[in-house]
Amino acid sequence: MGMMQSLWTGRSGLVAHQRGLDATSNNLANVNTAGYKSTTYMFTDLMKKSISGALPADGDKGSTNPKTLGLGVTTGANVHNFTQGDPEISNNPLHCMIRGNGFFLVGTSGGTALTRKGDFNLDPGLGSGQRGLLLDGLPVQGWNANANGVINPSGTTENIMLPQVGDVMPGQTTENVTLTGVLPTDTTTNNFAGLPTSEMELKGNLSADGQSLNTKIYAPVTQTDADGNRVSNGDIQEIPVRIDFSGPTLSADGTTNQWTWTMTTVDYPTPGDSVQIYPAAGDPNFTQGALNFHATAGNNGRFGVGQPVSTEINAGASTVNTTSPDGTVTSFRLDDFELDVEKLTNMADAPGGDALETWFVNGNPTGTMVRTYDTFDEFTAWSGGTGTPVTAGREVGVRRNAVILERGESDNTGTNWSWKSSIGDAEGTLRFDTRGDLISSNQTGGPIQYEFDGLVYAATEPSLTMAAQDGFPDGELETWRIDDNGVIHGNYSNQQNVALAQLAIGTVPNVHGMNGTSGTLFYPNSASGQLAIGVANDSSDGVPSLGLGSVLSNAVESSNVEIGREFTTLISINRGFQFNSRIVTTADEMLQTALQLKR
Repeated sequence: MGMMQSLWTGRSGLVAHQRGLDATSNNLANVNTAGYKSTTYMFTDLMKKSISGALPADGDKGSTNPKTLGLGVTTGANVHNFTQGDPEISNNPLHCMIRGNGFFLVGTSGGTALTRKGDFNLDPGLGSGQRGLLLDGLPVQGWNANANGVINPSGTTENIMLPQVGDVMPGQTTENVTLTGVLPTDTTTNNFAGLPTSEMELKGNLSADGQSLNTKIYAPVTQTDADGNRVSNGDIQEIPVRIDFSGPTLSADGTTNQWTWTMTTVDYPTPGDSVQIYPAAGDPNFTQGALNFHATAGNNGRFGVGQPVSTEINAGASTVNTTSPDGTVTSFRLDDFELDVEKLTNMADAPGGDALETWFVNGNPTGTMVRTYDTFDEFTAWSGGTGTPVTAGREVGVRRNAVILERGESDNTGTNWSWKSSIGDAEGTLRFDTRGDLISSNQTGGPIQYEFDGLVYAATEPSLTMAAQDGFPDGELETWRIDDNGVIHGNYSNQQNVALAQLAIGTVPNVHGMNGTSGTLFYPNSASGQLAIGVANDSSDGVPSLGLGSVLSNAVESSNVEIGREFTTLISINRGFQFNSRIVTTADEMLQTALQLKR
């Protein structure tokens, strides 16, 4: 029996060391597996056979120790080593690792699993729209931002969903603008000299032939008397004008409607005169202004029906001379004239009917300041072909916004100013005290709300700057970015950085008690303790509350397998296997000797 037991003891040693070889081989096989945690195979005594028990002292005999005999070896434990692996730079914005003791969370059919692997990727579904953040095909869990861009990490975790590169973030129309600077007290400064109108904004709808619009421009006017003597030299004057449109004419290919337009004076310089000042009469270098509108939803959908193909009309410079009945020669000069028609449409049933509106943008008569800024506005996209137009969507883009300020009366308590915006019907008043500090402001109309905090009235170099505004145009997602709190941001072409989601980080009281499965996943159980979920860098008064660590982006955690240790273990296992093989052969030889005793 004794020699047979030795065979079984040797066998247990062979089996145990074979399993130790399997564990060490698996460690070496995963030396380059991201997030892999090495295991240490532990041996333990199988059991002991009692030969005799312990005897107490009796008379002149002392106590006797128990006698036992070991019966082999078995697997003691397969302990995971959770020390952190080195960072491996990947330059992938969706890759990240945890610097600390936490784990990423993924959803599986068996429940929530924990992992240190962070080479995430986006579900490669077809088309635009949000896609799930995945790890080896499993959804990564965390919290998605709501419609207002707010993330609630105290809520229930969910599968993280992200937009794809190239997906469009709708722009935001400007609703609030803050202006700061100095309004000058000296009316002789360049800000009050009165520049000729070289830029005008036009908005509204062209839907009938022969439409016209009365407006005004500010232009330098040079006059001479009947003898040819110059009476004035380039004085800025307000000149009433009329813009006449004729059309539409369908293009040869049937894709655009073309309108032509001219600008003429109204009751100037002599009542009843109608003097064409643009295009220049008889000037071969200029023709009538042309404006094209899409008649069909062409150009790959870039322009909707009724949207202008061109967004501005440039005319260069022109001068037109007229002679009044008293022989006075009057010259009107428009330099580099530009008509902005971004908001002009050509639809039979467009909102607002046939109303047209213009604003001069950078022409300011004496006594006013005009400053133009880029704000952002919504443009309607049309579709529907020859039928009734329907709103298909929207696009938010840059819109010039001219703020026109005019100084009013002063008294012994202060000075009044009035202001007006070229967008919508926003206007109001400003009141400065005798020190030049703003003491009151008001506004009527909209849609933009204006704040003039910090604006002063002083005898110094004038300035008027837009300190802040909350609009931005449509933009495409260019890349993602994960910060050290695990918040995933989207970087868009419109310079917006948007929080999209946040990674959930978890831990358990006894990490060694978790069940390890394939794919570097671990499952909490009764031995590990309950899963606790938080966020990276979670702290209370500067003291980490869960010890989850922080997130490092553009990198993954490499395997923590130590090759030198594993090769040393291989040698030890090999020697152990040899020893147990010798036990088996020795026991066999002794059995052979015992069998030969009968001979």
